[in-house]
Amino acid sequence: MSPLARLVQSLQVTADKDRHFIGQPSTNDFHVYGGLILSQAIDAARQCSPSNYALQSLHGQFLRPGIAKENIQIRVDDLKDGRRFKIFNVYCEQQGKTIFFATVTFHLPEQSFEHTRKAPALSLPAEDKATLFIDRMTPLPEDKTRDDAALEVRIEDINKFDIELKPEQITWFKTADDTLALTHWQQTLLLAYCSDWNLPTVALRPHIITEDQKLKAASLDHSIWFYQQAQLDNWAAHVKDSPAAQGGRGHSRGLFYSATGDLLACVNQESFMVAVDKS
Repeated sequence: MSPLARLVQSLQVTADKDRHFIGQPSTNDFHVYGGLILSQAIDAARQCSPSNYALQSLHGQFLRPGIAKENIQIRVDDLKDGRRFKIFNVYCEQQGKTIFFATVTFHLPEQSFEHTRKAPALSLPAEDKATLFIDRMTPLPEDKTRDDAALEVRIEDINKFDIELKPEQITWFKTADDTLALTHWQQTLLLAYCSDWNLPTVALRPHIITEDQKLKAASLDHSIWFYQQAQLDNWAAHVKDSPAAQGGRGHSRGLFYSATGDLLACVNQESFMVAVDKS
């Protein structure tokens, strides 16, 4: 199985019993990547929703650090069973404790008003700005080749925490394997997966972290609204900014655009972020 196929498989959950599912664990040694959990929550809710309803949104809360290399137990409860909207509460648990909670909404599409915010001027960074990732958003080891990668990420203006930078950044995502045909739903899960990557750091960019300080940061919540179908076998740009940081919390938000300028999704996240003296 290719790295991309393994990644996509990890975003999809396995039915256990009535409205209970099992999500694959993170293979990372030190934490569970938030994008993995929220994608699994979305997939569990999808399996409880009528197929003719489209995914509208996820509103999630990161409650506890996840335990790496341990399965995630997922439970889905009905919140609203309406004619236009189906809303589910999703509980992701490990060792009997909820580590992530989300409300996931599906909407029966209908004709109505339409507009989207125009994409800013977008220019794909050069290949020397690329970083390759294996599954679970782990950078590709130096002894591996592109054939071992699942995703390619390019950033023109990388983070530098020893100088003040604008609280803005554009991150480009694309699957590294062009031979694997993904379904529309798998593409949607991949977009959700990528939406969490490096988002909290946008709120850190205007601030300096000295060598005598240690950063403590963690995602607190995550919201994403879906509008058009993602196709990550072509480039997608996550245009991010941070409107505020205050009282140990930083707010980051993003707009996902296709390479042709179509708005795919809107993202908001708040993170805990403080710098403490190493001593």
